[in-house]
Amino acid sequence: MSSTSSTPLVVGVVAAVVIVAAAHVVWPEAVPLVALVPPCLLAATLCPIGQVRVVFALVLAYLLWSTVASGEGVARHLPLLLSLGLMYAIAASRSSHGVAAFAGDRMLGDLRSRLHGMGAIPTLPRGWHAERSFATAHGSAFAGDFNVATTSRCGNTLEMVLADVSGKGQEAGTRALVLAGAIGGVIGGSAPQEVLPMANEFLERDGWDEGFATAVHVHMDLVTGETLVFTAGHPPAMHYDAGCGRWSALDDQRGPALGLLPGTHYTPAHTVLQRGDALLVYTDGIIESRQRDLDDGIDWMLGQAEARVAQGFSGLAKRLVAGGRAGVEDDRAAVLVWRD
Repeated sequence: MSSTSSTPLVVGVVAAVVIVAAAHVVWPEAVPLVALVPPCLLAATLCPIGQVRVVFALVLAYLLWSTVASGEGVARHLPLLLSLGLMYAIAASRSSHGVAAFAGDRMLGDLRSRLHGMGAIPTLPRGWHAERSFATAHGSAFAGDFNVATTSRCGNTLEMVLADVSGKGQEAGTRALVLAGAIGGVIGGSAPQEVLPMANEFLERDGWDEGFATAVHVHMDLVTGETLVFTAGHPPAMHYDAGCGRWSALDDQRGPALGLLPGTHYTPAHTVLQRGDALLVYTDGIIESRQRDLDDGIDWMLGQAEARVAQGFSGLAKRLVAGGRAGVEDDRAAVLVWRD
């Protein structure tokens, strides 16, 4: 909110402060000093920091005068002074980020929606299906897990990246947004073998001090079913082969996580999705926990996957995310693609 556009608001807030102060002088018992809190809160939430200082200076000046005039001492007004201090701290923090409180909330909500929207899987050709599911650690609004998906203009190719940024919560979420934008700028427009190296180079150039990211990149021909899976420190993709009725890990070609080693090239694992086959990619929150070892998590996941074969694959991603071994301690994500 600009200073000019907020002028009517601050005039109203100052008028409210003056009215409350005058009413307190006339009816001190009926209008306590705590009545100054609402206009101060309004100013701290919506006004620029310069105008907040004016309002708070006016309030503090009146509190000082009232204390001297009544001879009550400062101790009686200590709760009010602490409240004013907290409100000013909020206003100063908001000012340092350059957004008004409610506008900032809307901006964060919009960024979160855009990050989720980047992973929406486009409509696939007849006979192909896909679903994805995500859950955040402790129900946080932001997560380090995200996916980016696109199809070719003719609709014959599906390309998708599922990534897991180190950390949790809002800090991981902001890094996820940055990395998702970088990957979204190259996926579908670059050769498949260049996507993860370019993401790795981006993290190297960006100089992340907070950690790294793991990722799996899937390039799938929706006509032939031929699939390339590039892995950067990520848990292996799982392929269900309807011919033999088994799930198997595509872990023969795995590279280091993004942001660790400069100049890394990633060799893909090759497979083909025939009719009845499925491909499952997921983050480590599905299979890892502090109480159980990794093999136990993989066995649980494959048990859930095998149980869904007879019923159809729909709903499997949500089931895995809901029951992920990490529980609420970590972000969880799963994306499933299958073919009738």
